[in-house]
Amino acid sequence: MPTVQYPLRVRVYGGRNTHAARELPISGGRETACEYFIDAEADNHWLPGTDPVTCRRCQRALERGDSLI
Repeated sequence: MPTVQYPLRVRVYGGRNTHAARELPISGGRETACEYFIDAEADNHWLPGTDPVTCRRCQRALERGDSLI
């Protein structure tokens, strides 16, 4: 599964799934492959980039090699 575009792994606050994430170059924010904008103020759980992605929408986006736009 290609993960170069989304090298980060995060479990967002209150969530159960591990998402693939990336930093946005212009705003400096972060978003997941399933297009969830990550709140920088929330107590998110950042995981190593080698952890498996468990979010199904992120998995599909990574398999396609793009985001869900």
